[in-house]
Amino acid sequence: MIPTKPINSNKSIRQLKLTFLASDSTTASECRYKACVVGAGFGGLGIANTLSDLGIDYKIYEKNPEVGGTWYDNIYPGVGCDVMSHLYSFSYAVNPNWSKGYSEGHEILQYIKELAKPIRSKIQFNTSVVSATWNDVVSKWTIVLSTREELEFDILITATGLLHKPYYPKFLGAELFQGVKFHTNCWKRDEDLRGKQIGIIGTGASAVQAIPKIADMEIDSLKVFQRSASWCPPRTNDKYGHFWKKLFQLAPPIHTLYRWFIFWSYEIPFFIMFMMPSEQFPIIGKIHSLIQSLVHAKFRHHVRTTVNNQKTASKLIPNIPLGCKRTTPSENYLETFNKDNVQLVTEAITGINEKGIITCDNTCHTLDVIIYATGFDLIGSVNSFEVKGLGGILLSDYYGDAPKSYLGITNHLCPNFFTIGGPGIVLGHNSVLFIGECQMNYIRLALEDMLIKKSKALVLKGEALTEYQEWVEFEMKNKVFEGDKHCTSWYRNARGINWTFWPSNLTRFWWKTLAFDSQNYTFSL
Repeated sequence: MIPTKPINSNKSIRQLKLTFLASDSTTASECRYKACVVGAGFGGLGIANTLSDLGIDYKIYEKNPEVGGTWYDNIYPGVGCDVMSHLYSFSYAVNPNWSKGYSEGHEILQYIKELAKPIRSKIQFNTSVVSATWNDVVSKWTIVLSTREELEFDILITATGLLHKPYYPKFLGAELFQGVKFHTNCWKRDEDLRGKQIGIIGTGASAVQAIPKIADMEIDSLKVFQRSASWCPPRTNDKYGHFWKKLFQLAPPIHTLYRWFIFWSYEIPFFIMFMMPSEQFPIIGKIHSLIQSLVHAKFRHHVRTTVNNQKTASKLIPNIPLGCKRTTPSENYLETFNKDNVQLVTEAITGINEKGIITCDNTCHTLDVIIYATGFDLIGSVNSFEVKGLGGILLSDYYGDAPKSYLGITNHLCPNFFTIGGPGIVLGHNSVLFIGECQMNYIRLALEDMLIKKSKALVLKGEALTEYQEWVEFEMKNKVFEGDKHCTSWYRNARGINWTFWPSNLTRFWWKTLAFDSQNYTFSL
């Protein structure tokens, strides 16, 4: 179990500061602001803790009947996190009782439910936000809900994330298939796969987790349709015994040190995985290339010694640099292809008919079930509801096919509007909850500034976003997930633009969000 009431040691200090600096009639505990929070996953619950600290009243609207966000939606077999459990949790509500190194979805969901216990009364479930419109006359957001309610809020915070709207490739004839079909994000709980011919499209993170579990379900056969191979390094997933759980409970400093050890074990390899050789520093470039070559060779050796069929093994070895697509560590994915009833199909899919999937070699793969492990519609996810900012401009029109925002938090069109997990903060090497906490800290500092200044609204200056975007584009140039144009991944849009990724290491993001740069914002009193 985790603490059911999140603890923040700085709360009393911040409340005291705000009480002295706010106006005589408006202290932190008597704050006039009211905030609308969209989403009750990690981001929504985390920012609720921040708002409570500041004495700001809020309401959370959650489309599902329960908290959890992506960890509520995704229930496919094998669902879990590829970041170690003890780092995939909030620093103010650590959990010393994780069962093993990499937690499964149900355990993460239970952690989120524990986080939500003190504030469940502030959450309105089964309710979506349909639209949000900024009213410049009264400096408020007009929020329309799926219940047809229309409410006003001073502050709007979205925490819907980028990975919640499933993506279905447009295969010719897909509607003709007579069998069962569904997305891993919309797993059918009541579907019995035993004795059936299964086809799964995709070999990304969800597929790598689901495929070994599906193969163990007494199925007739499983065909894995791969467009391109992923880097799937081996990992161990040992259980934490009673000794370690007790140690972390009784000696919190040791638990903190362990969390930091995990953090740096992810952070340091960033410079090996993602940095491209630089012409400015040829010696460093040569060392980097040597390390990359050794890592690539070790992985190829691992695949060839793990997969019995060498023809299949060669197809499972990526021909792209490490880091340009998401790595998908697993303890049993490659071993699954040693089963007699599991087949890897690398011929491109040209269509689907009533019987199954057709590939470019004119083979019709007869199937009973088609599972789409094809990721998410990122543009649809970031535009999860209609937002109209200054001058009635639609945020989705401004975003286009390459959304951008300042630190993934603010933009120049929407006053009093903050995003957690917005454009440009996806990671490929470390815990997204760390970046989320950094964003929450930045939002807290911004709201503190509003309280102190007695401001009705704040909005990012347009030139600040322009300068920031120029910095992002410059930083992207020497990273493998942007600089290598031969690499295609879900990070990029159809034009090859990577608008999803944070272009540097996490330490740098922490530094950029450590203080609120009020000079980049306009305040309305």
